[in-house]
Amino acid sequence: MLHAQDMSVLTSPVINPNGTITFRIKAPAAQRVEVRGQFMSGTAPLIKGTDGIWSVTLPSPTADIYPYNLIIDGVEVADPGNPHIFPNETFKASLLEIPDPNALYTVNPVPHGKVQYGIYQSHVLNQYRNVLVYTPAEYDQNPTKKYPVFYLISGTTDTEETWFKVGRANTILDNLIARQQAEPMIIVMPYGYMNTGVTPGPSTMAAAEKYVTFAQELTECVMPFVEQNYRTINDRDHRAIAGFSRGGGQAMFTALQHPDKFAWLASYSAYLTPECMDKYFPNLAKDANSFKMLWLGVGTSDFLYQGVIDNLNYFKTKGIQHQQVIREGSHTWMHARFCLAETLKKMFR
Repeated sequence: MLHAQDMSVLTSPVINPNGTITFRIKAPAAQRVEVRGQFMSGTAPLIKGTDGIWSVTLPSPTADIYPYNLIIDGVEVADPGNPHIFPNETFKASLLEIPDPNALYTVNPVPHGKVQYGIYQSHVLNQYRNVLVYTPAEYDQNPTKKYPVFYLISGTTDTEETWFKVGRANTILDNLIARQQAEPMIIVMPYGYMNTGVTPGPSTMAAAEKYVTFAQELTECVMPFVEQNYRTINDRDHRAIAGFSRGGGQAMFTALQHPDKFAWLASYSAYLTPECMDKYFPNLAKDANSFKMLWLGVGTSDFLYQGVIDNLNYFKTKGIQHQQVIREGSHTWMHARFCLAETLKKMFR
């Protein structure tokens, strides 16, 4: 983003000195242009100037990172003036970052880890797949030290880049490590889509059937690649898994199916149904109570809220020890970043 004195360059959005935000695009042939984002309700129309540039200035929202779109004659597009794109299979959105030097998602003058792009061969899906791997800042300076591993899964239609570019997992962990609020660890961010067509709703048994494939992919393909190429501590006490939305369901299913491989489990805005757990996990109470952390978080405005509550109530009826955070919020990456930070503070401690 450029600030107001740089308005000669058609960059969008622009943070003005008074804190307002200006969106703009040159579209002389357009009949109507609007902006829609998770920082506002509904849409706001842009006004066309004589030079063919459409613009609107809006009040600044609370500091955070928000997805948004421009809508040109009814077609949603990413903002061409903004290089920060939301990685996703279907919708095309841009990212608006409202700065806050104290926010964990803000890049600060602390030691920074590395994010590497890797390619591994999947015998489960019979193709090469991408994965992102974060190593902490101290990793290269300690060539004999091994690290715990956190497998972090994104949601439906998201890609392996979404936790990096939208969730800011690397920056959040950099800041927490610098504050001594989290342990140095490796974060692995795989692609959650299993080439199985449209993702079923989480309340269906069809969703659980897709989770079976993911669990196999992670344990048989992703984990061996990571453990062969990075200095990892390869036991359950030093492995964590979590995810947002579909990724949360995948994480819970995988950990419950493989309690010998994971000791730390978190789900952000996701759930498993009692029917799924009854079918796939006959030793649920014993296995779930073996975790060092079993954490679920959801926002009260989340469209999956009731499913998460039903999951939590089921845990209670089974005597399963767990932690839960229910807070104001909806099914957004703003909520997912909050959940990530809360659970990073607990893992491997």
